[in-house]
Amino acid sequence: MAEFKPVKTKRTSESILEQIKKLIIEGQLAPGDKLLTERELSERLQVSRASVREALSALNLAGILEIRHGEGIYVKRPGPNAVIEPLAFILLLEKDKLQNILEVRKALEVEAAGLAAERCTPGLLQELKTVVEEMEEDLPTGEKAEQLDLRFHLTLAQASQNPLLSRLMNTIQEIIGQTLKVTRALWLSATSGTTRRLFEEHRDIYLAVAAQDRSQARELMYQHLWKVEVELLRIDLQKFRQKQN
Repeated sequence: MAEFKPVKTKRTSESILEQIKKLIIEGQLAPGDKLLTERELSERLQVSRASVREALSALNLAGILEIRHGEGIYVKRPGPNAVIEPLAFILLLEKDKLQNILEVRKALEVEAAGLAAERCTPGLLQELKTVVEEMEEDLPTGEKAEQLDLRFHLTLAQASQNPLLSRLMNTIQEIIGQTLKVTRALWLSATSGTTRRLFEEHRDIYLAVAAQDRSQARELMYQHLWKVEVELLRIDLQKFRQKQN
């Protein structure tokens, strides 16, 4: 049974909150477990019911506890997006800070490439090959460049065999798509040879994954994203300066 201790601090509700979180982290309370009632917690912790209610409400809002009226208070089982949704919200708040978003993307995708080199299934490897072949076929017009680029990166994240990383990448790419659509289109149209260079970089990443070369896959992805980051920031700065004039 979870061991609660009397609260001996002025910030009562905060202390209650910390105790409950600590019990969950230590495994004394597990997802699906039912907590003591508000009255029982008040007596066990030797605090007012108002303080208990305040702490429970905060944990309910944070998605840690679930208050079922008429049934009781339960430790909430984390859903598939329990981590993603708060992070997505933070990233949306940061969407005007382009460099922050691109740096987060780089951190995720470099590791995704390394993991994919170790864990990629034959089916996903074939999908990466298909995307690269379609990129080559698209070189004369570049009409599908953006779509194929997105498909390659999301497939690679999936190939990492880490569902959390894959969902994070989907979130990042969605936000990048919202904030960089015009910037990216300007880059592809204004810079000679960009589409071919991007094809070659994606092809080389695919080949490193196919060869199960973790370090090479990571290095190639880092270099690819670094170049993309530099170009997108340059064009974004140009757009800003044009607005100022």
